[in-house]
Amino acid sequence: MSATRLLVLGVVRMEGQAHGYRVGRALLSWGAEEWANIKWGSIYHALRKLSQEGKLREFVAEGDEVVDRTSYSITEDGVAEIHRLLRRGLTRRDDPAMLFAAVTLMTSLPRGEVIDLLRRRLELLEKTSGELLPSESRGEPGHVRELFNLWRGTIGADIQWTRNLIASLRAGEYTMADDAPDAFGLPPAES
Repeated sequence: MSATRLLVLGVVRMEGQAHGYRVGRALLSWGAEEWANIKWGSIYHALRKLSQEGKLREFVAEGDEVVDRTSYSITEDGVAEIHRLLRRGLTRRDDPAMLFAAVTLMTSLPRGEVIDLLRRRLELLEKTSGELLPSESRGEPGHVRELFNLWRGTIGADIQWTRNLIASLRAGEYTMADDAPDAFGLPPAES
């Protein structure tokens, strides 16, 4: 649910205000149904829950088609929740969907902060990798050792990916929150 919360809050923040269908269309256009297991029901559930928690403000907007719609805008508590979830998603290694959501919206944070968060993630991954025993030292049955080989390989790939992303950010790739006011994930500029 944390990945869904982050993504829903992120879309509402980027749009300024949005109804559920607009939030869903944006998430589906990013392929979030594949990598975050987002479904229409989870989007509407998250909107209701986040409204109840005071992270979104619910209001009825004139319909952009025929009917009025329940729409949402983000509150200060909602922005704080985005930042909390982003920081969590970029540092932990136990929730792939949360990592995917955090990488999607990482550009809404300053570059230096994202690099620091990813360095913390890298330290955790390297520590975990160092603590893994070679699969040959595992017990029986022998074929179960293959799971440990997979785990070591997965962590190794994760370490390399994190290093590459840090290098890309250090090289100035991607427009981050401290680079431009229209960085992906930021609210629309006020006119």
